[in-house]
Amino acid sequence: MDEQVRCCICGDPVQPPYNILGRRAYCERHFALVNKPNVGFWRAGMFQIVLMGLFSAIVALLASNLGQVSHTALIAIGLFLAIVPSALWLVFFYRQDRLEPEPKTMIAQVFLLALVLTDVVGIRVFNDWFELARWAPAETLTSLLADTLVVGFTVAAIVYVAVRLVVYTTPEFDERMDGIVYGTVAGLGVATLLNLHYVIDNNGVALGPGTIHVVTTALAQASFGGLLGYFMAQAKFEHRPAWWVPLGLAVAAILNGVFTWLMSEISASGLTVQPWRSLALGVALALAVFGVLLALMRRAMQATLAQAAG
Repeated sequence: MDEQVRCCICGDPVQPPYNILGRRAYCERHFALVNKPNVGFWRAGMFQIVLMGLFSAIVALLASNLGQVSHTALIAIGLFLAIVPSALWLVFFYRQDRLEPEPKTMIAQVFLLALVLTDVVGIRVFNDWFELARWAPAETLTSLLADTLVVGFTVAAIVYVAVRLVVYTTPEFDERMDGIVYGTVAGLGVATLLNLHYVIDNNGVALGPGTIHVVTTALAQASFGGLLGYFMAQAKFEHRPAWWVPLGLAVAAILNGVFTWLMSEISASGLTVQPWRSLALGVALALAVFGVLLALMRRAMQATLAQAAG
């Protein structure tokens, strides 16, 4: 007797004619869901990029007109700014996604696990195991290699583990967009913890450069997390070779490392720092990755629709 064909998402038996995508069978409901565009995510993403760019620019301009700010106030303001990008994205995303929202518990668990892993593993890898601050800035090459091979791959691994352990194998991960959504959330978890450490390690932040730093960090990590999530979703919903997800992890890690290195190189101007260059780079990068992901999703959806029509 032939083995019963089952939906690759829910496991329910399916009958011919089968809904096949990437050599995997789907029931009617999940075949429709896997290709559903998540308009709320794209709106939230554009909102995140534009508003955060404007927010950091306005704060930086206002900071130049402020008088002396106490050390305690700088720490308090810095801690507040560290969580603003992630909080705004999550709030706006849920307002846009209220018709069929992602489960709040899953979003929170992915975010918190990525945040905790960044503290427990990531910060220790950077500061204790490899002691990057001691040798990485010595030369351009060592800085680039450290940012790519240590920082980039560690962060990408944290995003992957957070998504994989919490939601990837559950029925809630039933759309292509879920990979990008949860990858972005994991990236924001990483960014929040990195920004908190940035504020604490520097005993507060100068309002102008500090605001731009936390915003560009959030934009970058959200973008690279979403990119890795796209690779993970394609591997789940279509038949991809074994090297597909490792390729996505490597691409996200390398881009992350190069971006981190460019942040320090571009913002430097002789012995001074020009944070506006970092802001321009962060916004440009986020827009570029955002556009690439949107194009990839449209192409995948068009392929599925053409297959269904055929």
